[in-house]
Amino acid sequence: MSAKAAAPGGSLGSAKVRSALARVGFARGLTREMTGHGFGYTALALVGLLVGAPVLAVVLMSLRAGLPGQASPLTLENYHRAYADPIFLQVLLNTFFFAGGTVLVALIFTLPMVWLFNRTDLPGREAIFVFLITSFLVPVFLRAIGWILVFSPEVGLLNSAARSVFGAERPIFSIYNITGMAFVQGLALVPASFFMLSAAFRAMDPALEEASYICGASRLRTLLRINIPASWPAIAAVMVYMLMLAVSLFEVPAVVGWPARIFVLSSLIYFAVTPNVGLPKYGIAGAYGLLMMALGLILAYLYFRVIRETRKYAVVTGRGYRPKMLRLGRWKYAAMTFVGVYLALDFVLPFGALLWVSFLPHAQVFSVEALSKLTLVNYRQIPDLIGVRPFINTMFLVLLVPTLSMSLSIFVSWVVVRQRFRLGGVLDAFAFLPLAVPQILFAVALAYLALLFREVLPIYGSVFIIVLAHTIAYLAYGSRTMNGVMVQIHHELEESGRVCGSSKLRVLWRIVIPLMAGAVVNAWLWISLLSYREVTMALTLRGPDNVVLATLIWQLWFSGLAPEVGALGVMLIAVVVPIAWLARSVFASIAKGYSDGR
Repeated sequence: MSAKAAAPGGSLGSAKVRSALARVGFARGLTREMTGHGFGYTALALVGLLVGAPVLAVVLMSLRAGLPGQASPLTLENYHRAYADPIFLQVLLNTFFFAGGTVLVALIFTLPMVWLFNRTDLPGREAIFVFLITSFLVPVFLRAIGWILVFSPEVGLLNSAARSVFGAERPIFSIYNITGMAFVQGLALVPASFFMLSAAFRAMDPALEEASYICGASRLRTLLRINIPASWPAIAAVMVYMLMLAVSLFEVPAVVGWPARIFVLSSLIYFAVTPNVGLPKYGIAGAYGLLMMALGLILAYLYFRVIRETRKYAVVTGRGYRPKMLRLGRWKYAAMTFVGVYLALDFVLPFGALLWVSFLPHAQVFSVEALSKLTLVNYRQIPDLIGVRPFINTMFLVLLVPTLSMSLSIFVSWVVVRQRFRLGGVLDAFAFLPLAVPQILFAVALAYLALLFREVLPIYGSVFIIVLAHTIAYLAYGSRTMNGVMVQIHHELEESGRVCGSSKLRVLWRIVIPLMAGAVVNAWLWISLLSYREVTMALTLRGPDNVVLATLIWQLWFSGLAPEVGALGVMLIAVVVPIAWLARSVFASIAKGYSDGR
């Protein structure tokens, strides 16, 4: 009787024990799950806040009237005012013509350059490479200013020379048109597109070219019928990427377009938030910005679609692949002439004009009389022009921005590539988003948020808001770079550290990062220089206390101080050139390390 009575009780007790053990097991499993993915959720929350908040701010300010923090109902009035403006359609056409012309000019110079550099025995490639790095790192607006000094109808050196020598009454050249804007911006994008296409041209199997030559095709026909079609996915990806940039660019349209009253979408956004008279119109800027953001996201989608198609065009296999350089022979001088013309247009002419003007009391054409007026007074005035604050602010940028951006990039890439985080694709997409959203839009959105939360986070008008904007903008570059490097590190190295009892973060710090040291230093240096030369976001977020060297030069130029701008521009370039040589040595050491590792 007692045994029978005990049986149910024992069964009930056993069920309770099993239930308790199940709860403990579930809790432990959940703990392991949260521990394994905790880094992923942390990274997603951080990147989502940094990138997602400005994007949402653009949507919010487009639906509200008035200044940030002012109570106002949701409205579509901003869209009506923006898109019904009589100037809007012309601005939209200007934007598309400028973007298309920019891509066309860039490809005209990039494709022959990248083929000559990577597929032939072109002489002087080391010097050409350094020239390209230097050109890429010099602020684009300085190049635009240089071209104005060359081709301006009023003060341009060539037009002034034509009036003096030939007695021309009208200017022979004018840079103040859509064609001039696209020409200047297209030349500025050649270095970036060159670096992006080099890997595809370098990896091409030379057997394809040799087969073409055996069939009697010329070098030009082989380039047009073999090299370009085989590299088409990479070329198409670069075209979409450049178009994505060109639609949102601000510096060249501002410097070259404003004097001729030629405006693009980025111009309207800048005018809306920095009016000469009245209060900022954040709602109008949001309406224009949402259109730009939609265009950027569409182009980003096309970019990823093109990238996914690259596997269909694989030309490097495991069957005896051996890169081989084509001998130019008697075409060597023609190739050098083409490269020389590009370097003259991209570097020598505009920066030669800056250098010449920097030694004069005012801009004037080269002559014996002008030689007698050469002076160093503009260089002596640099300390007075700069002052202490712009220099300190610039140092903040070049030190803090790459450190913060690379720290976040390493963490994001580590989660995406190494941790089995279920939302890794979403995190990677958020990290890429700054490439699709125009930089001027990020700056406007951050200014809006800083005003909205100024009591909690008082960074509006300080250098730290520019640091934050640059950190977000260059996250895409840093994470792309770290993704490519991190996939080359075998998991066994991390697993050995984990077996020895080290935590995941300790393994990242003591094993993974040291193995990527060369690439990390290179990316840090690159982002530092990008922040050093950037002007669009710094100008949009400018205040009395956060002026940097780039925005100071901008202010001087629009104040009509061309000689002083020339002196400061030469100083900026003088800083960039030795760093470009350093970057080249870092590239070479990384490449040597990879080749030795193989």
